[in-house]
Amino acid sequence: MAATPPSSFHGAAAAAMCLLLFFLTSTVAASSPPVVSGAKTSSSSFNGSCIAAERDALLSFKAGVTSDTSRLLKSWRGEDCCKWYGVSCSSRTGHVLKLDLHNGFFQEDLLVNDDRRVVHWLRGQISSSLLALRHLKHLDLSGNILGGNMSIPEFIGSLKSLTYLDLSNVNFVGRVPPQLGNLTKLTYLDIHRHLFYARAFSSDVSWLASLHSLQHLDMGGVNLSAAVGWVHVVNKLPNLRALYLSNCRLSSSIPSLRHHNLTVLEALDLSRNPFNSPASPNWYWDVTSLKVLDIEKCELSGPFPDELGNLTMLEALDMGWNSIEGMIPATLKNLCRLQAVYLAENNIGGDVTDLIERLPNCSWNSLQELILFGTNITGTTLKSLLNLTALSTLFLHRNHLSGSVPVEIGTLKNLVGLHIGNNSFSGVISETHFSSLTNLKSIDFSQTYLQVKVDLDWKPPFDLDAAFLSSCHLGPRLKCRMQVSLVGSQIGFGLHFQMPGLWTSLITKLAVSYHLV
Repeated sequence: MAATPPSSFHGAAAAAMCLLLFFLTSTVAASSPPVVSGAKTSSSSFNGSCIAAERDALLSFKAGVTSDTSRLLKSWRGEDCCKWYGVSCSSRTGHVLKLDLHNGFFQEDLLVNDDRRVVHWLRGQISSSLLALRHLKHLDLSGNILGGNMSIPEFIGSLKSLTYLDLSNVNFVGRVPPQLGNLTKLTYLDIHRHLFYARAFSSDVSWLASLHSLQHLDMGGVNLSAAVGWVHVVNKLPNLRALYLSNCRLSSSIPSLRHHNLTVLEALDLSRNPFNSPASPNWYWDVTSLKVLDIEKCELSGPFPDELGNLTMLEALDMGWNSIEGMIPATLKNLCRLQAVYLAENNIGGDVTDLIERLPNCSWNSLQELILFGTNITGTTLKSLLNLTALSTLFLHRNHLSGSVPVEIGTLKNLVGLHIGNNSFSGVISETHFSSLTNLKSIDFSQTYLQVKVDLDWKPPFDLDAAFLSSCHLGPRLKCRMQVSLVGSQIGFGLHFQMPGLWTSLITKLAVSYHLV
């Protein structure tokens, strides 16, 4: 089976989100007084050690950590807690302002199944001693096993100086405490859940309305199925720039907002919620400030809404894996900032050339990712794609395309992924097709009538991570030998496959079959 993209908004879309996150964290940092960080040495006007009561509070927190296999807290000793790992203090008063013990290796730790390998997360429970840190502005414990399979502690809502709170991917379950609504200075709140964990839930999100300064809210994976009026609640957050409510079991929305307050909202992720409704009308088509919109796997139906044309600031759009019918609307002509378009697994139909021409001409030089697999599109030529000069990812597999692959596809020098398998393409793929594709990492020509013909001494200008060539004709005089391992494999016509561990966990063998012609 041909590879499909991982979760949406990688590449260009992820870059847009990262820029937004950088802006948000920079805003928080700019509002904070100078600090002395335990992670870095810094001169300061404060010459004493940290506040004794705050040092004791941190030691009590450490006592609640039952496992620290990577020894993150080994520096937590001595009088000056401002020099401890993850602790930052005011350079003027010595008060602890920041506690950042986030686990940056959370995804890797989830994949560890060997007792001999060290994981990076802290285990234990969060001590209420943190209440002594009355000046704490920034708390990040994300990616650690500190939830004790219990609810987020209610006392967190008493840390009223907090402007930044990240408890994402901590093993909390049960009700999200409405006491978080007491943190009225918050600009950043992230409590999203990995699928690995049991769900937390919130049946009433009215507490969010108190967080008037909030700019970033992520509650992805929290069960909000009983949260009535959630749209009206988030509409009371006028400073909100990023809203992530993916996989929250939301099933209701509203067609419009009478008074629209989300005038600076730039990123909206409602993916994987069973709305089971037409794509339009919907309130978010009026949020003209949006740069990123993710509504994949939302059980949306009907045609693509003409209201898409309202979102002239849009850089990344994901409407994949819905039940949308018909061609994209002509109203997209003013979406000049588009960098990523994901429409996979909708019944678009129609000709691929018509589809490309409906993409805004003003975005042809900026569009980087075009994901159209499984969309029932037809056509006998891909020449219209040559206008998309910035393309890095092109996924057209599982459609009804035919004809030859133009040699000029080799001019799309930014291509990283080229997936055109499971179509009726025919003709020859030669060295010329690959001549300028130095960034190529993934190809799919499987289940086509293509012939791949290259000289035996050809040296490709790229190193591939994955190739799908089943049913391709490889020749003439071509002997195809395959050795698959974690390190990589060699294939007879000179392509070198570097197989990273993630790929080997997703596919058990490289999908290469061949016919000698």
